[in-house]
Amino acid sequence: MNKTGEVSSLKVPALGKGVALLEAIAREPGLGFTGIQERLGMPKSSTHHLISTMCELGLIKRRSLGGYALGLKLLELAAVASESNDLQRDAMPLLREFAQQVQLTCHLGVLEQGEAVYLARVEGARDIVVKSHVGQRFPVNCSALGKSLIAWLAPELLDVVIANLAFEKRMPKTVTNAADFRLQLSDVRRRGWALDDEEQAPNCRCIAAPICDRDGVVVAAISAIGTLEQVEDRRFETLAAQVMVAASAISEAVYSTAAQAKAPPRLRATGKRREGR
Repeated sequence: MNKTGEVSSLKVPALGKGVALLEAIAREPGLGFTGIQERLGMPKSSTHHLISTMCELGLIKRRSLGGYALGLKLLELAAVASESNDLQRDAMPLLREFAQQVQLTCHLGVLEQGEAVYLARVEGARDIVVKSHVGQRFPVNCSALGKSLIAWLAPELLDVVIANLAFEKRMPKTVTNAADFRLQLSDVRRRGWALDDEEQAPNCRCIAAPICDRDGVVVAAISAIGTLEQVEDRRFETLAAQVMVAASAISEAVYSTAAQAKAPPRLRATGKRREGR
């Protein structure tokens, strides 16, 4: 649920309002009653009942400084979800090992509703920390992880993803049109890895590679991100090779892909299995 305006089209709008409330508070901790009401577009009485119910369930809580914050119940649910996610669980040991090897912040992510989403994050170099968090969403056109996730989509699926991109110009190097973006994706497929060279944030470079299931279909991706000093031009090829080896190791560990370890990713056709395991 990315837009509260879409709530009314759901079969259970009240549930959609609850999720929209959680997302609003997650983006703006300390958001007060008036701010919540405005963002949800609900009458005062309905907003009051929704907030009260969410507080009773432990999903949100009042802050001592005013406004609301996410509740501890969400941490409990997140922990259960994390434990039940085979991809995240099985990939973490290898992702930690990889982060230590390259001394960069590394992420595991999947494609969801046309956006890249972080499932896991591991820090490498402790002296330089890249700001990111599990659950963070971002456009696929300005991130190496996103490019890796969609580069091998079947044409009809890729067309849908690209048609829904806003192509917001976040940085001078951000690709802002579909034609140039398709050329980038072509390069990704040819090389087997994707690059973000200050396209999403200043002084940040990132290299990513896809994780494939036993059928060779891309279901996730990993990335290594660092500063311009950490990821110099001359390091691109070496780091890209390391990322691809790590992605292949995770593919094998999670999906038993030893037989396809050296095979290139296949196009994800319409109706193929969902992201994740």
